[in-house]
Amino acid sequence: MKLSGISVLILIIFGLLVLQSIGGVLQIQNYRKAVRRVHQLGNVGMGQRRGKFFDGHVAIIACDSDGIITGAEVLDGSGVWSRFHPVSSFLGRPLVGSSIFELLKLTEDLDKKEWKRWQGYIRALEALEVRLTDRELTREQEAFMETKRGKKGKKLR
Repeated sequence: MKLSGISVLILIIFGLLVLQSIGGVLQIQNYRKAVRRVHQLGNVGMGQRRGKFFDGHVAIIACDSDGIITGAEVLDGSGVWSRFHPVSSFLGRPLVGSSIFELLKLTEDLDKKEWKRWQGYIRALEALEVRLTDRELTREQEAFMETKRGKKGKKLR
């Protein structure tokens, strides 16, 4: 039985979709394992920076109830084989043992380009700050939540 050119193309596309699905499942498993590992160290904050191709990252940072960082892991790149790895420094300072509040003050003076570079880390620190201080959401965060949920708080599709 001989396959025509269209049949071969359809088989190749189907094979690529299957490989992409398998890669997605592997990435989700890797993410869940990393979150569990870091969550054992304390409260967890997560942030991401979407890159154009390979320069994005996902940061997971843990701290104790006083805001002292107890551990952090980051996923650099977007390949299927990328894995989370421990991170030891942020903006030239040691990450573990530092206060999230001090590190957030350091980020206030960053220019736009540097802020974008460290965006995932900053968002993870901000998430921890929100969790620890129960501060009010900013207008930008409220607007984001409004677009994701209806007025009654029901999740939209």
